[in-house]
Amino acid sequence: MGIRCTEQAKLDGLKKMIGVIAAKGWVGELAQRSAAAGMKLVGDEFRKQQDPYGKAWAPLKRERARDKRARMRAIARGKTPRGSKVLHKTGRMENSVGASASGNLINVVVPVDYAAVHQNGAQINPHTRLANYNSPTYRVGNRFVSEKDAKAFHKIGADVQRDYYNRTFANGITIPQRKILPDASGGLPATWQKMLRKESALLIAQKMGKRP
Repeated sequence: MGIRCTEQAKLDGLKKMIGVIAAKGWVGELAQRSAAAGMKLVGDEFRKQQDPYGKAWAPLKRERARDKRARMRAIARGKTPRGSKVLHKTGRMENSVGASASGNLINVVVPVDYAAVHQNGAQINPHTRLANYNSPTYRVGNRFVSEKDAKAFHKIGADVQRDYYNRTFANGITIPQRKILPDASGGLPATWQKMLRKESALLIAQKMGKRP
């Protein structure tokens, strides 16, 4: 399940301009323009590696192999290596950002199913699970042995257990919160308010035939 930010385009600092736009019947057009601009703001967050409120996203705990190779290549060429980007492993989440307008609402979404985990943070507790293997595993007592050794043990009458499943243990994982969209706890960020003021002023100026 993805994440969604829906904001009403009527804020205290915009009442006068919104009043003019509403009287002229331009609210829908403003919402459409603001939705596109909001989508760009989210893209800027991925580029700047920060949340809508200007707070830097928590860095990666360890460097990915591909980033290490890129860093080594940069050093070999005498260039300054770039840091590993957060939430940028495949680019799928960044490229999934969409926006739409409905009445006086702008709706910005990140629809990938794991977006909410990063938006809110998560704690995954340690657990065990059964893993399914295509090839069997062999055990003599509590000891895992190779297929060759299993045959040898079988010849001497040892009890050899064959199983296609094996119980594995996973350590707990803490995924830090890295907000992508504004939320109710933080309110509408200053960058989004500035965007709405700008789009409102531009729309009025263009409709009135004035230079913005």
